[in-house]
Amino acid sequence: MNRIRLRRPCSLILLTTLLAAQGAAARAQDSWDAVFLAGNKIGYIHIFIEKVSEKGRPLNRVRVDTVLSFRRGDDVVTQKMMYGTIETTEGEVLRLDTRTLTSDNEIRVYGDAVKGQMKLILEGTKQRQEQVIPWGPEVRGPYAAEQTMAKKPMAEGESRTLKMYIPDLNRIVDVELKAGANADIELGDGLKRPLRKVEQLATLDGKPRPELNAVLWVDAAGQVLKQDVDLLGGMTTYRTTEQGAKAPGGRIKYDQIRGTIVKSGREIPTPYQTQYVKYQVTLKDEDPAKVIPADRRQSVQSSGDGKSATLVIQSMGPNDGQAATAALGPEFLRPNGMITSADSRVKRLADRAVEKSVDPWDQAVRINHWVFQNMRSNFETTFAPASEAALNLTGDCTEHSVLAAAMSRAKGIPSRVAVGLIYVDNKQMKSKGFGFHMWHEVYVNNRWVALDSSFDQSQVDATHIKLSESSLEGVSPFESFLPILRVQGKVTIDPLELR
Repeated sequence: MNRIRLRRPCSLILLTTLLAAQGAAARAQDSWDAVFLAGNKIGYIHIFIEKVSEKGRPLNRVRVDTVLSFRRGDDVVTQKMMYGTIETTEGEVLRLDTRTLTSDNEIRVYGDAVKGQMKLILEGTKQRQEQVIPWGPEVRGPYAAEQTMAKKPMAEGESRTLKMYIPDLNRIVDVELKAGANADIELGDGLKRPLRKVEQLATLDGKPRPELNAVLWVDAAGQVLKQDVDLLGGMTTYRTTEQGAKAPGGRIKYDQIRGTIVKSGREIPTPYQTQYVKYQVTLKDEDPAKVIPADRRQSVQSSGDGKSATLVIQSMGPNDGQAATAALGPEFLRPNGMITSADSRVKRLADRAVEKSVDPWDQAVRINHWVFQNMRSNFETTFAPASEAALNLTGDCTEHSVLAAAMSRAKGIPSRVAVGLIYVDNKQMKSKGFGFHMWHEVYVNNRWVALDSSFDQSQVDATHIKLSESSLEGVSPFESFLPILRVQGKVTIDPLELR
């Protein structure tokens, strides 16, 4: 007999930590910032710099600690990231080491810059990953903006370009700073100060990434006293003292799940059984057709106004629609840092789930059902690799997805994860609308087919709106979640036609 599991969204995992860390500043030898999300104090950033030397060469050791706490339903979760570098006195990053606590185990990414390259190594998930990226002397850390303005404050109308490494994203982002006029800005202490507005505009792989943009408010010495990010209901950081940064904001009120529900213009009474939906999707400042991908089960057509599009989603099984003709990449079969399909426990669970079945689709359905039946759903873990999910058999949609994907790969079935939104009508959590979710897809019969082990769906319903897909290969597993940041707090979803 199948268990009934209430439909509820997952959390945005580490995206809030990523956003907070990218605005950290490093002008002072010891600085503190308080972090607010949707008007609620959720944590702090601490940066300290220590002078060191290596073979007689003067260097700086920089440490950035980000600590955020918020609610996820009935659970209180604390996310931590410790980012450290060895840098020249001019700011060139020679060595970096990022440690992120997302579950029982710490994920570590570290590397040394050698001859114009940085070899990044990911550890802590029982599956080591390595990736070499170009790394010139111009690359700076996540505090690049304040670093350059502290050396030479910007004048109104001035612009500068920088290359900034973002921890956890583990990518180098091109940043343009555009200085505006001064204004009297209120800070966390209630006082107003004359500060210059500086827009921080991000580009990744040659494409604008508005989810990484920020507005910096800078004093005459180039110190960032306030930062605003137009996402997740508004994230703001204020420069303050250690006491001010660590001071509790009262009872932890911000619920990362309820606070990120996208309101729907129409109720969907039976989301599990809904096989076809036509949506009108509107974004605050860009065309949804440039954000929402098209695949076999969903198509998107721009309305032509630059802000809205028609999205049609139809449930599809392994034999529906046109078969793919392009060759499948090897990354969908091999183990990686999050989809740890070579783990011995993952392999044993896969064998247990499929029993004597040999048909790939039947195996995939059995794995999907096994994960649904045996995983205990909770919000205490933010993002764990499949090896840990296989050990604990607990977690939310992220753990369900990576475990099902890993078990599929262990049986030779190509798999990937999908990140997006699902319709939620959960009276227990008092939430109705679209919330963040992750599910997985398998490649059978020359088609990618979506399954959802959180709800035992071997053919996902049409209220699953995919925003990205990923093999989770490499040292940047959090990158696939960026589209969530791009739409949260900015999107309106109106179901027009249901079947």
